[in-house]
Amino acid sequence: MGDIDVELHERIARLETKIDTHIEDEEETLASVVRKLDRIELEFSRYRGVVGGILIAVSAIVTAIKMFGASFVELFTK
Repeated sequence: MGDIDVELHERIARLETKIDTHIEDEEETLASVVRKLDRIELEFSRYRGVVGGILIAVSAIVTAIKMFGASFVELFTK
């Protein structure tokens, strides 16, 4: 009976070691994924600012053409 108990304790200890190693590996992987997501989010924030600026400029130009298009045509046809 004692040999079985020792064997079970040894097997449980090996399993605990494997599980601890696996958990550590998964935590490292998760931390790596979180870092990558943070970088991606930062890049998207930068691009969002650039795209927003471009859209404002384009919409201002289109608005000016719509509002004063006839005046521009008259000015250049004289």
